[in-house]
Amino acid sequence: MVARARIAALAFAAGALLLAGCAAPDFRYASDAPGSAPGGPVYFKVPESWNAFTAAQITAAQKGWGDDTTAKPLLDATAWQEAYDASSAPSLTHVLGVTAPDSPVVYASLRSLYQAEIDSVTVSSLTDLLMPVSSLGDRVSVRSSKSVAQGSAKGVHLVLTYKASDNAPEETLDETAYLSGGNDALYLLVVRCTSACYDRNRTDIDTVTSSYTIKEGSRG
Repeated sequence: MVARARIAALAFAAGALLLAGCAAPDFRYASDAPGSAPGGPVYFKVPESWNAFTAAQITAAQKGWGDDTTAKPLLDATAWQEAYDASSAPSLTHVLGVTAPDSPVVYASLRSLYQAEIDSVTVSSLTDLLMPVSSLGDRVSVRSSKSVAQGSAKGVHLVLTYKASDNAPEETLDETAYLSGGNDALYLLVVRCTSACYDRNRTDIDTVTSSYTIKEGSRG
């Protein structure tokens, strides 16, 4: 009886392991398409429950930007984009719009730099990449800022809070930006939502940003 009980226990344990192996993964992994990146492949992970948008959906949402003389050259130089929304009603408006979303959204991109940018861009200038932090005064507050590096790529990891107006909810932006070693490509990862949302989802957001990996040795 003892031997039979042990066999039954082992069978149950093996079955439990098989069921665990078949469980849904906690995260999904994002990466650029091989050979598309001017500065090397990029990898990061997001919670599996967050909605992923296809490249076609992102391009369609940006269609009207082609009429903007500032936005169009940037889009033309973009080799790769990814977008995610943690909302139960996901929308690219949450990711690409100016209103602070109530759930975390993620935008990642990799684009070539123009010659004029190559000649003038510096790691310190990446602080003002999304908004002019140095000139917005009390409307923006830097929660943290640190220099980062992966291989020859160097950049900044910046967390800031911002209010578009007195009546708008405070928003927190978590931005990681790198310049490639040759100063010819810009890597960008942004996670943002209202400050209350950011603090509530800090563990997941930190997982996204800490997993951001650049493989510059494999240029496309």
